[in-house]
Amino acid sequence: MSEIIALAVICMLIVVVSLAFAGWSALTGGLFSLDGLLLISICLMLAAVFGVCLLWLAYDAGWLQKLMRRRAAGAPPEGKKE
Repeated sequence: MSEIIALAVICMLIVVVSLAFAGWSALTGGLFSLDGLLLISICLMLAAVFGVCLLWLAYDAGWLQKLMRRRAAGAPPEGKKE
């Protein structure tokens, strides 16, 4: 189980860093050059690939099913008690 968590953390880190780098490149004027457009598209593609990997890991580990059951049951937020 720890391997799955470690792999999920690595995938999430790559997604966040690549999205942040794409945003930084867009904000600094990368949208108006061919190099910037290619850099942004590569960052977004990298985030999409690792995002799908992260969703696949969550599905295989059963985290998505737990989340769906919790939302369907209408569980109160973590901090509040009934």
